[in-house]
Amino acid sequence: MTTNNLSSPLLPLRASVPLCLCVKYSPRCIATAVLLTSLLCATTRADDFPTPHNAGNGSDQLPLAAEESAKGFQLPPGFKANVFAAEPDVQNPVGMTWDNRGRLWVAECYTYANRPTRYDLTLRDRVIILHDKDGDGKADERKVFCDNVQQLMSVEVGLGGVWLIALPRLLFIPDKNGDDIPDGPPETILDGFEVQADNYHNCANGLRWGPDGWLYGRSGASSPGWIGPPGSSKDDRTPIYGGIWRYHPTRKIFEVLCHGFTNPWGLDWDEYGEAFITNTVTGHLFHLIPGAHHTRSSTLTPTRRIYDTIDSHADHFHFDSGRGWKESLKEDSIDKLGGGHAHCGACIYLGDNWPDEYRGKLLTLNLHGRRINVDRLDREGSSYVGRHESDIAQAEDKWFRGIDLNYGPDGAVYIIDWSDTGECHEHDGIHRTSGRIFRISHGFREVDADARSVSSIGTYNLPFQHGNSNDWYTRHARRRLVDLLDAGEFIGVKDAAENLLAMLSDSRFGPMTRLRAIWTLHSLGSFERAEIVAMLDSKDEHWRTWGIRFLTDLWPLDTAVGMPRS
Repeated sequence: MTTNNLSSPLLPLRASVPLCLCVKYSPRCIATAVLLTSLLCATTRADDFPTPHNAGNGSDQLPLAAEESAKGFQLPPGFKANVFAAEPDVQNPVGMTWDNRGRLWVAECYTYANRPTRYDLTLRDRVIILHDKDGDGKADERKVFCDNVQQLMSVEVGLGGVWLIALPRLLFIPDKNGDDIPDGPPETILDGFEVQADNYHNCANGLRWGPDGWLYGRSGASSPGWIGPPGSSKDDRTPIYGGIWRYHPTRKIFEVLCHGFTNPWGLDWDEYGEAFITNTVTGHLFHLIPGAHHTRSSTLTPTRRIYDTIDSHADHFHFDSGRGWKESLKEDSIDKLGGGHAHCGACIYLGDNWPDEYRGKLLTLNLHGRRINVDRLDREGSSYVGRHESDIAQAEDKWFRGIDLNYGPDGAVYIIDWSDTGECHEHDGIHRTSGRIFRISHGFREVDADARSVSSIGTYNLPFQHGNSNDWYTRHARRRLVDLLDAGEFIGVKDAAENLLAMLSDSRFGPMTRLRAIWTLHSLGSFERAEIVAMLDSKDEHWRTWGIRFLTDLWPLDTAVGMPRS
């Protein structure tokens, strides 16, 4: 892999400056100093990225070589795991996303530490871009987009820039011309995503674009906060005590869709646009129902108006809940029920590389079980039940700590591996020099760079990606159109919207293709109210459901403490 030494023009003052204030000043002053140094001093080119170091017990240990780790995956016949990227090209990966060019963006979090440090602010975090230019399943180009943020938990791309969760903030870094060099300093869009002394891994994470055009995120119950634009009063902020939230980037609206959970670290949508959340301890799977209050861990729901909370939508646990989650950490307990209590990542497979039997099934990484659990999502009543199916993958490498997974433009599933022996109640130190991205594919198929990019598809033809058997192309065709509209390409987007509207009444396109087209039209603001109302009379229940959702999209929701959003 070739490494391009692209220094970011974003550089804060060295984080060790506010650290030296710890003895004298309050935590609020220290937090303010960190915020100011990361925003006010963001114009100097960075060439001094601190050398990450391992810390704690066992810091002299090393994981298996990446290739050996890939060979150790137990997979069904016909499947293969290979290394897409590994240290030193990627280290401490904690979040990932794809751009419209088929490149993988990775958030690297070096600042995360064990107690009592929690976050080591002598270090910095960064965002890198990995590109498989020849389609052989291995990254052969690497760029650094920025290396000046701290407490980085997630990355997403769109609307002329890059979105980051850098606790306690949601940041936007502009890159209008898409040259992978920030146009200026980060803009704080929201703040208030606080980090608590206990369970500080239960924090805000997981930026994802939804099919409705909103930017979604997650937050754990142990890190409550009051969210709003910088400088907002508490009365103008929205409380979060764990839950799934979303932000509309053009309407500037923030809301918490549902409340509860212990530590949600996965979110994805099925082919009907229904969202599902993966979580730890209190059940690993939930169907996203707007306004719902879900089961929490040891804390009570903040509002007294809730008679009872909605439990997990799975019919099973992956650990012996009668004996408690701590029992599942023991080596002799891992295999009994599916690996343990902690789950990271959610991928509802809608790609075109794996066999049809996996389509529509939810994949989640079982952290201590070092495997991929599989749930079948069965419709039951007005919601769904997740039913246990056989695990599809298990890692032999004891350092494997899968954090997130998703299918790419080639239909293969990509997994980011924190690659450590610690975290999530295993506090033996932080190994900052390891990290891997694995790729699990079925059979062999090379896909060249042009075929793995929607940026090379003409605007007029983007609507026809809505019938692609790999939903990756549909999602990114939608993102491409929204990005073009944001950039002022009104004529081309108008023509594409007219194509999408024409597809809705064309019997040559199936109901799923037309439902995807509706989501895109709504994201573009090109779907009139009369057309939405007409959806309520459709014979297709999913059309009727989304008609109701669109008509009520801006209606107020109760907050975590029971007050409706004004």
